[in-house]
Amino acid sequence: MYCPFCSKVDTKVLESRLLNDSIRRRRECLNCSNRFTTYETAKIHLKVLKRKGHEQEFDITKVKKSIKRACGKIEAEVISNLTRKIELKILNKKTNTIKSAEIGNIVLNELKKTNKMAYLRFASVHKEIEDPELMKKELNTIIKR
Repeated sequence: MYCPFCSKVDTKVLESRLLNDSIRRRRECLNCSNRFTTYETAKIHLKVLKRKGHEQEFDITKVKKSIKRACGKIEAEVISNLTRKIELKILNKKTNTIKSAEIGNIVLNELKKTNKMAYLRFASVHKEIEDPELMKKELNTIIKR
């Protein structure tokens, strides 16, 4: 780790703390004795294969945004926990490329467990439900459980 003050490489870690999605480290430069803080996060290079065939980088904020839209007025903490759970399931697939439809199915499964109305809203978009009879079938699958 380079010291931001003198640009030397020799630093020591004084303290480490685990945050939600990163590690906070308090460091001290062995050359100039200045202290500074670093934050470490894992960089994931996961590609999403879209329906039309092109690939793009996986962005969890897009998933979070769609969950927010489906859930409506719900606490931010609930959405964050749900997003974190979905992200872990996606990463546990241990693949470099995942289909957008597969991500949608993971989101649907989690929403079905936590918020039935959000599930229906998300399903209407994800499954492209335009026929009321298909929506009725989807509703019946929730009611039966």
